[in-house]
Amino acid sequence: MTVHEIRETLQASAASDDGQLIVQKKINLQPGKRHTFMHFDFFDDNLSGATNTSNNMKMQVYVTPYPIVLGDQIFHSGLSGDLGPLAGDDEVLFKAIRLSWATGNARWVNYEFPNNFLAGTETFSWYTPHLYFTVVWQQGEGEISREFAMSMYAAVDSVDVDPVEYGIGILREHNAHNMRLLVENGTLVTQDEIIGAMPMWQIGGIRPEIMTGTNTILANSNFFLSQAYSDAGGELMSSNLDIRADLQAARGMVNSFDAFGSELFEAPDWFKAIVKNFPSLEAGPQRPNFPPLLKNDNGNTEMR
Repeated sequence: MTVHEIRETLQASAASDDGQLIVQKKINLQPGKRHTFMHFDFFDDNLSGATNTSNNMKMQVYVTPYPIVLGDQIFHSGLSGDLGPLAGDDEVLFKAIRLSWATGNARWVNYEFPNNFLAGTETFSWYTPHLYFTVVWQQGEGEISREFAMSMYAAVDSVDVDPVEYGIGILREHNAHNMRLLVENGTLVTQDEIIGAMPMWQIGGIRPEIMTGTNTILANSNFFLSQAYSDAGGELMSSNLDIRADLQAARGMVNSFDAFGSELFEAPDWFKAIVKNFPSLEAGPQRPNFPPLLKNDNGNTEMR
């Protein structure tokens, strides 16, 4: 058993003009392992909404392996706003809700799942090597502005598993997230709402690909295609700066259905794989002497 502790905060001052505000933080974990919550606790540092006396307020807090997708069902009738995944959903590792309204005396409601007793014992397991700490604010229509501060604590048991178990676990969780459209149970999630999250299954599971030629705008394809070695005219050289420029183009973000890489520079995303064996090209000049590595008890690597 390898138990390590995770302490994360989510603090922001944010606003939205449609009555709904979503703030999210990604937490990276070690791959190749099965993770299990041994203990979990959530703390609202700012007591958000507890002293609310004039405005209705709703808040949903999630810890999940993937970003949440809101559905069409109203969260708490009487106030507008979409409901996120249910607490019993396999994708939900933790969920908390806050309600505050000012009909007569101001009221304050707070629920958490799993509750404090269950969260103090071993609960849920997952394989995906990351978590998302998400808060959803909802307050009627129009502009919403919030300042908040929240913390979470988790004692996680991370166990090495064989590649077959790990691969099946990753595929199952990835597939469960992609199939949000089919997991209805009375709450319909439409294609329009999920299209920006995991669109691959909607276009057949594969993106279009970019072709590179021998005469790119940056004129560096000889390095990536290895054509110069058999060229009768002799080997053509590419500078480090030009190769890194192509690599930067290949790493660029694209729209949901576009091919990875840069069509403008004829730089497909597989350029990144070619330079993997050349650290000085992939990450820049290397230091002549690397500092020693020190491992903390929680598994983090500390550079000195």
